[in-house]
Amino acid sequence: MYCKQIGVLITLAGLSGAAFAQSSVTLYGVMDDGITYTNNQSGHAAWQTFSGGLGGSKWGFLGREDLGGGTAAIFRLEDGFDVNSGKLGYNGRLWGRQSYMGLTGNYGTVTLGRQYDFMVTNLQALSSAQLFGGSLSSHVGDVDGVWGTYPVSNAVKYVTPTFRGLNAGAMYSFGGVPGAVGTSQQYGFGANYANGPLKVSAAFLEVNNPAVARFDGSAAAVAGRAFTDPVANSIYSGYATAHTMRTFGVGANYLWNATTLGAMYTNTRFNDAVATSSTSFSGSAALNSYEVFVAHNFTPAVMSGVTYDYTSTPTAHYNQVAGGAQYQFSKRTFTYLVVAWQRASGIDSTGHTAVADLTYLSPSNTANQVAVRVGIRHSF
Repeated sequence: MYCKQIGVLITLAGLSGAAFAQSSVTLYGVMDDGITYTNNQSGHAAWQTFSGGLGGSKWGFLGREDLGGGTAAIFRLEDGFDVNSGKLGYNGRLWGRQSYMGLTGNYGTVTLGRQYDFMVTNLQALSSAQLFGGSLSSHVGDVDGVWGTYPVSNAVKYVTPTFRGLNAGAMYSFGGVPGAVGTSQQYGFGANYANGPLKVSAAFLEVNNPAVARFDGSAAAVAGRAFTDPVANSIYSGYATAHTMRTFGVGANYLWNATTLGAMYTNTRFNDAVATSSTSFSGSAALNSYEVFVAHNFTPAVMSGVTYDYTSTPTAHYNQVAGGAQYQFSKRTFTYLVVAWQRASGIDSTGHTAVADLTYLSPSNTANQVAVRVGIRHSF
């Protein structure tokens, strides 16, 4: 009897080994840290360490199990963190960046969980922020979400296979409110096309109750009542009481020898905002962002680029110029330099004189802000 049990265990161990041979789990991550100088944050110059200047520091697990017939089960668990303090990002979530599972195969890919919408997955790769500028060249306050500040929870996402350079997808996020299915729901669409040196992408996202569903606020805004605004950035914090938020974007890259030319346009519209006891804006507001850039690989190890961004709001304008350079020590490690300048004019969303406010920095107390960032990035 004892021998039979040993035999069964040996057999099961063999089967387990066979199954493991068809599966994989990959541990991966990125550490990005540096030093940023800003000429004006709340009226004073500042030197500070800055984690994730060219893309957030992260680590995670990526898994795949072949199920046969060209189908595989997949999962991803990804955490964002601050290198300098060790703190979790995304409001302290353990897997704040992504946590999803699904199936992929000849029919496309279906995933369920917390994941990025198409504004990120389709447009970020075509932006100057992704190529050389990081957050300093992202559109003001990342209002359109292209830089990936706002992953989507409770989402089901489908992406088609690529056919002749074209793929498309759709996503739906459940609001989860009993008796009110549409409250806090999100849905979006996207498409990508690649043909030789040309890449073109488009994306759309609509968010109901953005104060909670998008910006992690504790409660929706109610006209005339107290409201805790979850958005700190005055460029659009005054619009956070909107009933819905709708974002659309289109971008293109063209690779000519070692030079990349890029352009992008996004439109973010806050609809049916209400005035509360702490916010005065009511109605609707649209923000339009335009970006053009050029980047060049001088050698396999040296790349640089320059970009111009312009964002308009109903009452303000933001002009932004940024340049970046990178030196590749190896396939996994490189150092970078980014310089950015922003100028604001008009009246911001809160009814005050607009001030410059580069993404993820404290705002200037004047119309101008300049930042210089030096960092190093390592992937594993």
